[in-house]
Amino acid sequence: MDNARTQLFKKLLRDLIARFVSVQRCTLGQPSMSASPVRDVDIVVQMWAGVVIHIHVIDEAIKANKVRRIIETATDNGIPVMFLLDAALMPANKAHISLDQWYVPFQSLVDDRAYCYKVENNQPVIFPMQFRPYSRIELEVSQGAPLTISQLQHSRMSVRHSSLKGFWLLADFESDPNANVPPIRRTDYTSYQYSGPRQSFQDMPHWEKVPTGDKNKTNGSTPPNLPQKSQIELAYEVLGLATNASRDEVRAVYRKLAFELHPDVSTLPKAEAEARFKMLSEAYTFIKTTNRWG
Repeated sequence: MDNARTQLFKKLLRDLIARFVSVQRCTLGQPSMSASPVRDVDIVVQMWAGVVIHIHVIDEAIKANKVRRIIETATDNGIPVMFLLDAALMPANKAHISLDQWYVPFQSLVDDRAYCYKVENNQPVIFPMQFRPYSRIELEVSQGAPLTISQLQHSRMSVRHSSLKGFWLLADFESDPNANVPPIRRTDYTSYQYSGPRQSFQDMPHWEKVPTGDKNKTNGSTPPNLPQKSQIELAYEVLGLATNASRDEVRAVYRKLAFELHPDVSTLPKAEAEARFKMLSEAYTFIKTTNRWG
């Protein structure tokens, strides 16, 4: 389903993103040439750093296993992804919903919030929505203020929600630092299954490590025959960068992520923050050593 309202939003968002200083080109996605694509991409963003970002504009209910396949396919190809949900499909603010609603897992992909969209006054509006624990069987909907977005960012993130669990390349918006938008509280994920953070940047996702024919330890399925990635490719992916990123780009991204992940300031559980900070530092050191940057 792709109604006129959604088409208008995609065109308005494309025009907005195309003006970002870090974006080289932003286009509406074209139908896939693949015989059986998981889902056609709605917006394709080409960054000046060489990274391509895929944005999926979701205007109908979609199953979690299909979302997972989209993310897996994109990550396998080194492409960060982002999902925007039609606000018309979302429950009202403060509503109580059941745990199994199709849109709930999306908040695990973007800093504990799902992104919703609508069009107001011929402008694209994007706002965060959370689904917080309310009782043992219910969640409460919490809608955040509209975002004043200024850039796109991307990184490899650990996702805890059981249906989308993994270590994926994901994209996010950077909000205008001058915008007076209150922060949105993080969700307590203690009720979700989580096996703990990875300990090294070389301890990468299951589809890069499990030999052909072995069972995927996460969901019991057999992974496809995928090429093994080199250590330097994995190191760059930890930083969410392409392998042709410049020294200055690598340094800038490392400093930004290091500040976010440092255990003294991170909002993540301490054990996970320490593990992810260690992974980031190892990856950065490996890149510098390999490139002889000194």
